[in-house]
Amino acid sequence: MTPLLHADGTLNLDAVRSHLMTELRSVLRRQDKIDAHLQNEDREMPSDWSEMAQLVENDEVLEALEESGRERVGALRMALQRVEQGSYAVCSACEGEIRPGRLAAMPTATLCIDCA
Repeated sequence: MTPLLHADGTLNLDAVRSHLMTELRSVLRRQDKIDAHLQNEDREMPSDWSEMAQLVENDEVLEALEESGRERVGALRMALQRVEQGSYAVCSACEGEIRPGRLAAMPTATLCIDCA
């Protein structure tokens, strides 16, 4: 049993909301750090060409992480909106129930197991 579920297996929406908000804050903090790094706010630019090439390669990895983070922020915000609207456990494809265990394992899931 996870903290997102009550003892009877139903969703604890207060815990879900708290979990989603905590993760959203964490991802946003990480996004801010990545953005600052990519804007060179926390580092000096090397003058050596080989060091500059390494920096560019590292930045490509950070840009991929930034894109992944943007997608995660969107998913978390959408999940929070669904909680507030009362549609959190409703499949976006078939409008059936997304089972509590699935949402406890994947709090940003928008599809039931059949539609996924």
